[in-house]
Amino acid sequence: MFHLLKLEWLKQKDYVLFRVLSIAYVVLLPAALFVGKKLDFGNEAPFNPQMEFFHFPKVWSWLGYIGNWMSFFVLGFMAVLMITNEYSNRTLRQNVITGLHRAEFFKSKLFFMVAVSLAATLYYALCALVIGLLHVDDTLYFSTVFKNVDMVPRFWLMSMGYMSFGLLVGLLVKRTGIALFLYLAYSMVIESILRWVVHLFFFKNVSMNFYPLNAMEDLVPLPLTEFADDLLKENGFRMLLTPIEAGIATVVYTSLFLFLSYKRLKNSDL
Repeated sequence: MFHLLKLEWLKQKDYVLFRVLSIAYVVLLPAALFVGKKLDFGNEAPFNPQMEFFHFPKVWSWLGYIGNWMSFFVLGFMAVLMITNEYSNRTLRQNVITGLHRAEFFKSKLFFMVAVSLAATLYYALCALVIGLLHVDDTLYFSTVFKNVDMVPRFWLMSMGYMSFGLLVGLLVKRTGIALFLYLAYSMVIESILRWVVHLFFFKNVSMNFYPLNAMEDLVPLPLTEFADDLLKENGFRMLLTPIEAGIATVVYTSLFLFLSYKRLKNSDL
């Protein structure tokens, strides 16, 4: 495992876009939250940004939601690029010629995705702890600090989901520009049309929330939507999946995407 992980790291570490995406994640994840210090919603605001964004336990949720978008773009793009570059540079063919089996090649990608997702999650957890501790105003209780710590494993699972989807798109399309366009098009347009136009029009029920990218997003949702969801439940409608529902759905989709990626890689031309 470590040998394959090292091989993949040696490929990626000198790649300019990999460095740019990594730096963007490291800088923008905490920086985006601190934009909240400049926001002023006035006296009619439903919440105080200073208290909501930076204090325990809410900092886990707000930073997690920012990380949701960061993972979607940064980690998803990484997954697309790390496979399309293999085709454009013909390094996949070279790896096979020099004795690396396709199964081993796939494992190197999988191990790298697990490692990147884990690193992104640990960084998110570290940022949340540091930001929360820097904004302690009164007595701090252990139970308050770790009240929403379940966001951490949910964040990792969400990251793996986005990366597995990106990997599959890259393997299906092979060309970087088209693959990135398709990744964004499905995530931000096609799935929304399927959910809110087709699905909602023909059979309105909770199943419309179980589409792949929506399930992954619901693992770490926008905190404000939780309040709206509570109100909508009173009328028999739900905006969000529960964490358990979103977790199970993401595990299923991630496993499916990885299985399809392996089958595609196994049967594709080099």
